[in-house]
Amino acid sequence: MRERFQVIFCLFFVLGFCSLGRADKELYEFSGFYEQLEAYLERYHDPCFAYDSRDLRGRFSYQPGKAYDLYGSTDAVYLLWTIGELEERTTEESRREWAGLIQSYQDPESGWFDRGNETLHFKSHATAYATGALVLLGYSPLHPFRWSDRMTKSEEDMKKWIGQIWWDVIWVGSHEGGGVAAALAMTGQAPKEWYDWYLDWLDREVNPETGMWQRAFYNVIIKKPNMVDLGGAAHFWWIYQEKARPIPYPRQVIDTCLDLQLESGLWDKKPRKGDFPYCINCDAVNGINAAYFHLLTSGQEYRTEDIARAYDKYLGRCREVLCAPGTVENLYTNSHDLPGALIGIAEADLFFRKTTGESRIKTKKTWRSVLEVICWL
Repeated sequence: MRERFQVIFCLFFVLGFCSLGRADKELYEFSGFYEQLEAYLERYHDPCFAYDSRDLRGRFSYQPGKAYDLYGSTDAVYLLWTIGELEERTTEESRREWAGLIQSYQDPESGWFDRGNETLHFKSHATAYATGALVLLGYSPLHPFRWSDRMTKSEEDMKKWIGQIWWDVIWVGSHEGGGVAAALAMTGQAPKEWYDWYLDWLDREVNPETGMWQRAFYNVIIKKPNMVDLGGAAHFWWIYQEKARPIPYPRQVIDTCLDLQLESGLWDKKPRKGDFPYCINCDAVNGINAAYFHLLTSGQEYRTEDIARAYDKYLGRCREVLCAPGTVENLYTNSHDLPGALIGIAEADLFFRKTTGESRIKTKKTWRSVLEVICWL
């Protein structure tokens, strides 16, 4: 399969596919973001501890100026890993201490990471998110996920569990439906056949016209996909990618995600603060990438130019927001929105690097998507 992909890639390159990377294409520079980065990190660092930019130990909070907590500590891992600065801002000792801090939020009896959570995220999301951060640091949870017994013992248990998640608001419900699977996948705490049961079930339940899981009560009448459907689908797509299984109906996924892009170039806007990038943009771009490259490996090129134009529009808006003086402080008022924004940029650039061999963003180091190595965000 790898050899086949290489042949297909070379053919596209020779036939002019590389035109996406012509010299006249814009390079998106993020120097303005870097100018705000240090102040951002210090603002979210627990003020009770000295801030040392080259010896960070994980003492970050979800809200500026507060005591360190679960999401603040994990968000900083995702952010720094994405921009390639995690290792240079830590030592082996400080990463071990940072991991120990995150591990301390796990309940040793149940295995859930349900301590120190100052957000509204469910414990399933927190568990997967903390597990992913530990993997990025080179560690893992200390205690087994004893909560997993009720959904992993049999296929019937799995079906009963997943059928009862909050499908009416799937963006939230998938925090459990995807978070449980992600935490198990990153620790190997589920039988191999469990993922076959899980993904087979998802295959059967997806809407073949949209590539989304639209099982809400209102979907009987409302068929058109929305941001809630996109946010929910992403949490399942990550498991497909982790298990090297093609996401279902990839053409429809690309169509849906492109149709949902706003005029601003983003995929959603915050009610009070307007258009600025956060995790939903990463969801859309990663979904498009996963669908696109699956099709490419099977010899099908689909909407390449449309995707490139969408990503150009997206990267332009991201640069505009993240590089304007003061915007990082004024728009990102909790620690959780910024990592998703940066990972979304890395995902868009990954498309260009894979299809043209060249990056389209100018950064100090190559930005990488954590979804290349873990399956949760």
